[in-house]
Amino acid sequence: MDKKVIVANYRYHITGGPEVYMFKFLDKCGSIGYKGIPFSVRYSVNEPTEYSKYFISSRSGDSVYYDSIKKTPSAIIKTLQGAFYNPETVRNINKLIDDENPEVLYALQVINTLSPSIFKAAKKRGLKVVHRISDFNLVCPRSDLLRGTDTCNECVCGDLKKCIEHRCYHDSKAASMIRAYSMMYHRWKKLYKYVDYFVTPTDFTRYKLIEGGFPAEKVVTIPTFIDADAITPNYENYDYLLFLGRTVKEKGLIYAVEAMKHLAEYPDLKLKITGNYEDQDPEVKEFIEANNLSDRIQFTGFVRGESLTNLISNAMCVLCPAIWYENMPNTVIEAFAYGKPVIASNFGCFPELITDGTDGYLFEPKNPQDLASKVKLLLADESYRELGKNARRKVEEVFNPEQHFEKLKKIFEL
Repeated sequence: MDKKVIVANYRYHITGGPEVYMFKFLDKCGSIGYKGIPFSVRYSVNEPTEYSKYFISSRSGDSVYYDSIKKTPSAIIKTLQGAFYNPETVRNINKLIDDENPEVLYALQVINTLSPSIFKAAKKRGLKVVHRISDFNLVCPRSDLLRGTDTCNECVCGDLKKCIEHRCYHDSKAASMIRAYSMMYHRWKKLYKYVDYFVTPTDFTRYKLIEGGFPAEKVVTIPTFIDADAITPNYENYDYLLFLGRTVKEKGLIYAVEAMKHLAEYPDLKLKITGNYEDQDPEVKEFIEANNLSDRIQFTGFVRGESLTNLISNAMCVLCPAIWYENMPNTVIEAFAYGKPVIASNFGCFPELITDGTDGYLFEPKNPQDLASKVKLLLADESYRELGKNARRKVEEVFNPEQHFEKLKKIFEL
């Protein structure tokens, strides 16, 4: 009979990389002898599951993000509980443990909704508690180590009140106070001592947690995975670069757009962007219009399924011009699986993932001219084919499901 692992995440529908990982984990954890049981928040857009009866109530209907939550008295109370200590989480997780008798709590994103109360509740019931890190929220109130458009490390080892001073959280002093004081509360109550292991997908994130005071022996790097066997690589050139994923400012879309100005000698080369033109930052739209790039930059809208497969498969390469310390972007390994080299900012986790000149290129962050120069290297001798083959090989060897689940199993059963 399979052992059971509760997989806790504050959304049970896909809005980003953490949920993509969650559903892949739930689908494949049987390979190591575990049955995955979800624990989350009730939203009408959730995927159906028999375990939804254990989910906690949302802060405000289907509003997931802080900015969209109506500030009613009930929503404010639930927001504060999620930020500090959520008694509903404790009640419901205990009921789930009573009914299912699991061995492990595998917590993904729980901060600000389920709250770190879940760690203590599970540990008191004898579960192994493992927390997978998908951003930097344990050491940064904003979760992304950014202030404006610049990287910031002030709170990693310093005073969390800097968050309040700079209004880091949603540009709001009140919201920043809640976030900073909730982090102080979690540390004061030593809620993270109930976590047996913190799992990071890259060494860069591991070092940031250790720098922030988490014990090195409890922070373990386990790279994420992709099932490359289900993806057919394509090493041909279809004359377009691809910006894949969300087009929020921290992803650095503006630098991909500006790079096209420096690629004028390749008039047939296009940049395709997954998103809608109307939703873009005014800076992006103004640059496109001012430099007559509308014919060379195409917005594909939201794509998924076969349309997304074709979009990646037919690209020459994928661009990741992020301005923040990415934790572990699925974009990179997904591109590799399709046999596509990746050109990315030379900082954060990217130097771990990309071997410069072998399966992609690294460029100076925020330097569109340098980004363009790396594209020219791919075009000069059509090296995208060889780099793409190396990228595919890396995925098969380093980011396969077997390595991921075997390492997790060891952690679960230590």
